[in-house]
Amino acid sequence: MSTPRHLLRRSAVFALFVALASSPLACKKGADTAGPDAAGGSAEQAGGTELRYKAGAYKLRADVKFSFKATSPQGVNEAAGDLSGLLDVTDAGGGKIKVGLAVAEVREFVLGKDMLPPPKEGETPVDPKAAVQGFTGAFVADLRGELDEAGTKALPETAAAKEKKGVEAAVAGFATGVLGLPELPKAALVEGKTVETTERKDENLQGLVIPVDTTSKFTLVKIDNASGKRVAEVKYESESSGAVEQGKQMITLDVAAEGTVLFNLDDQLPVRRTSSSTTNISAGQMAIEIVNTIDSTFAPA
Repeated sequence: MSTPRHLLRRSAVFALFVALASSPLACKKGADTAGPDAAGGSAEQAGGTELRYKAGAYKLRADVKFSFKATSPQGVNEAAGDLSGLLDVTDAGGGKIKVGLAVAEVREFVLGKDMLPPPKEGETPVDPKAAVQGFTGAFVADLRGELDEAGTKALPETAAAKEKKGVEAAVAGFATGVLGLPELPKAALVEGKTVETTERKDENLQGLVIPVDTTSKFTLVKIDNASGKRVAEVKYESESSGAVEQGKQMITLDVAAEGTVLFNLDDQLPVRRTSSSTTNISAGQMAIEIVNTIDSTFAPA
């Protein structure tokens, strides 16, 4: 198992960002998330409005900006990015979709010193920006955008990704995290009403497994049809906390996150997502704080 000090190494910080800065609408499967869970698309239900991606073949362009700041006993590291990617969506059957990912353009990609693992002896250093520009990958998800781990593991793209090492592997994990589809709530939503969900789940952070309790709130703020399409605005807030004893030390994890997703109900496609989160990890006298933001816009490609 990983040690607390390993968690605080600067080379591990960027990997933690990948794990913690995924979809802003990570809909939790708690006991109070009852609601329609059909394989069909977005629709008005008796209990409210259900958000689902369409299962047919289509392509999306995602324009993504992110910022990242990690503070630890070893100093402060910051990163920023501005890039575009292509999402190639196909029907994977059984209420699942396959999403192929490729970076189309990199306008900015800046990493703080020592954020990525250094090359091993004899290896040629890899330029992170070049690695991002050459990124391709894929994952399988359900029609809410929630990752299907088994389906993704079986993809040839996943097998190819396992061959990547060092900087290329870290950058690939990052690109997958920021280019993915926003997850959508499981429950149908009623305009102006907040749905609260709870979940306990084991989180694996750099080899350290921590049981985490999460409370999430989803609010359908409004449905706007000014553009000729019905666009739902969904606000998301969550608080997570967990702890595990390792040796004589207690490792704690606390995350506060919020975000908004704009979703085209008629075309069943994302329009925009914004998210921000603050993560605090402590191990005895050592502590790390990670603050990040992501702003993505989506359009048919």
